[in-house]
Amino acid sequence: MVKAIALDMDGTLLNDNHQISHELVDLLAGYRQQGIRLFLATGRTLKEVKDVLPDEVKVDGIVGGNGMVVEAEGEILVENEVERDLVDEVIKRSRSHGLYYEIHPFQGHRFVFEEDKASLVNEVTYTEGLTVEEHEWKSRTAAVKSEISWVEQYPESKIIKVYFFSKDLEKMKKWIGELYQLKDTYPFSTSSSSNNNVEVMALGINKATGVKKLLNYFSVDHSQLLAVGDANNDLPLLHFAGKSAVMKNGSEEVKQEIQEVTDNTNEENGLYHYLKKSVW
Repeated sequence: MVKAIALDMDGTLLNDNHQISHELVDLLAGYRQQGIRLFLATGRTLKEVKDVLPDEVKVDGIVGGNGMVVEAEGEILVENEVERDLVDEVIKRSRSHGLYYEIHPFQGHRFVFEEDKASLVNEVTYTEGLTVEEHEWKSRTAAVKSEISWVEQYPESKIIKVYFFSKDLEKMKKWIGELYQLKDTYPFSTSSSSNNNVEVMALGINKATGVKKLLNYFSVDHSQLLAVGDANNDLPLLHFAGKSAVMKNGSEEVKQEIQEVTDNTNEENGLYHYLKKSVW
């Protein structure tokens, strides 16, 4: 029997306009009224979750930053940090690759150093009709226009993750290879939601480690957990859950590992249709 549901947000809970259908809102509220715990497990920071989540959607717990921060009933249970020396090192190295990056703090807006503004804007300039990770590309373009703080000095803030993106798959592949070599010097984890990005986080952290904290908090066994996601960074959680599914719009790599696929995409209210038939 399902006693907890863990959901990815972008590409799963949310459609491409970052919205949730009224049917899904009502369905999730009904499950919570019946005692089923509802968790969000996302790459977004807590601020980014709360910025986009409608007021009528109530959850019991949030795993943010792919496991870097865990909140249950408004209380912070876990707060992992990427060390300043590591942040400095990966930013310095990424410049030689010409990568787009964002530094995500626990509080406040993600930020980028002012000296890198021109190269970052150039990297994510979007041309309509391109087919490479269009949604992510558009999101980065929107970010440089209005969502990022451009700073000259390092703010006094703990860092939850450092995000890197490139429209050039070969460039990103080389960067990921360099990051793996850097792990011999610094302890850290990496996570990717697509082939065009990678995130640097604290060692041993992912969505599954975060959701495990929530299950322990609410005394729920992982065999009673249903998880749904769409991307590579969801795989640890999908393997951990007693029952799991990947969205029809999800990556082919995830579909090869997870047997169950929803009948509809996130644009077709796919999560609603899947949960309605699968929770009981």
